[in-house]
Amino acid sequence: MPIYSHSRLATYENCPQQYKLRYIDRVELPEGAEEGIEAFLGSRVHETLEKLHKELILTKLNSLDDLLGYYKNEWDKNCIDKAKSE
Repeated sequence: MPIYSHSRLATYENCPQQYKLRYIDRVELPEGAEEGIEAFLGSRVHETLEKLHKELILTKLNSLDDLLGYYKNEWDKNCIDKAKSE
């Protein structure tokens, strides 16, 4: 079953060749290539939603403040790690 997401559709609309390379051929970006702000933000949101989902399976319901705190910590950790590597 095909996977549809906003980023996949937007990539295809922007450049079908880029879509092919990224999602069909699965060509990875070179080491050290910059991640755009959209991808950075999306990764942090996905990490937070994954935490919510995994802990719901274990019957732990996180509060909004818990999730926002986790999101901020992930943002800061990843933002600082990238700045240190430059």
